[in-house]
Amino acid sequence: MGGYGMRRQKSEGVLDELKCTALLLEIEGAPIVFCDVEILMITPEIVAEVKQKLQQNYGIQPEMVTIATTHTHAGPEIRSERLTMFDEESDDGFWQRYQDFLKEKIYATIADCFETELKDVKAWYRTVKIEGLYGNRNGIGKPEDKDATLVVFKDGEDDLAAIVNISCHPTVLGAQNLQISSDLLGYISRGVKERLGVYPLMMQGASGDMSNRNYRQGHDAEELARTGEGILAQLFASEELEPLNLKKPVVEAYHWETSYPVDQEALKNLQEQIKQQMATEENYDKHKILLSSVYAIDLKLKKEEITANFDAAIIRLGDVEICKQPGELFSRFGMQIKAASKAKLPLIWGYADDYGGYLADEGEYGKTYESIMSPMPKGASEEITDDLARLMAGEITT
Repeated sequence: MGGYGMRRQKSEGVLDELKCTALLLEIEGAPIVFCDVEILMITPEIVAEVKQKLQQNYGIQPEMVTIATTHTHAGPEIRSERLTMFDEESDDGFWQRYQDFLKEKIYATIADCFETELKDVKAWYRTVKIEGLYGNRNGIGKPEDKDATLVVFKDGEDDLAAIVNISCHPTVLGAQNLQISSDLLGYISRGVKERLGVYPLMMQGASGDMSNRNYRQGHDAEELARTGEGILAQLFASEELEPLNLKKPVVEAYHWETSYPVDQEALKNLQEQIKQQMATEENYDKHKILLSSVYAIDLKLKKEEITANFDAAIIRLGDVEICKQPGELFSRFGMQIKAASKAKLPLIWGYADDYGGYLADEGEYGKTYESIMSPMPKGASEEITDDLARLMAGEITT
């Protein structure tokens, strides 16, 4: 199972089945596809293969397709380089078989949209602030994006599709959980299905430093239900919706890349300090973070040089503008990008088309798990965010 460095056991069952959800919109004759997969992350190889097949069979351009994940930490691990943590004597090829399985399921889900008759809809939305259930996991009072947005596509009074955008790590279930689960975003998805009759596309936001860590009362299915029901209650406390005017989609791409040497000595010293902290740390959550940091450093120490790639895009749809990006943006960066938009509804969509790692604050480097885990050098988060905000505002073009 992917998501926790301290969890070395394999899964022992299924709490709830994982889904793939796709939404096809055709606006002014131009199709655009959004797809979410309930798994920790997606590989660019899977994405590229699915997009190529869709282009061949349905003529849709790759830039008009987004395949993202909800980032559940209770799904199968699919990255071969991570499987060494399980101390496997031999690789039986599971990770490759599961990747092939994912490619087939994702493609089939999107293809079904093209094979189904389209219906005329109007788009509506509401945004609410979720209180008392999650926030900045690195400290109450730090910047946090607690907006949750529901977009509903209606044919008259009938709800035909929906999107939920929320910024929160699906880590309600702890590392001791050994059951496959879509965790928090999957729970919300099923709750929306009960209320609207359709599964929503779940759009994970800038959740790099957002979770229920400072609000949780447990790490099990009971806590998942408490948190999920609490969010749903606030999201549906009002039935009020505002209209959205959608226009022909325009996608503006962004690419950032750098390479830098690994400071082996500094990382070894930091790892030793963390191990000393672990020896006396009795708090479960804090110990979990320290152990995950040790594992993250182990991965970096295997490399002489790190190459970091970051491919993002601004999707303009009239009243809606989406910044899709592969990383785990800290919430303050997501809010900065959204604030730069002139659209009625700006959204951040993370874990999209790849996994780009954490984008943490420059001032927290070496102090937090996120900065230790990040493939980005110090200062890169601010540089990328400034670029994306200017792109969102239309101040620069690609």
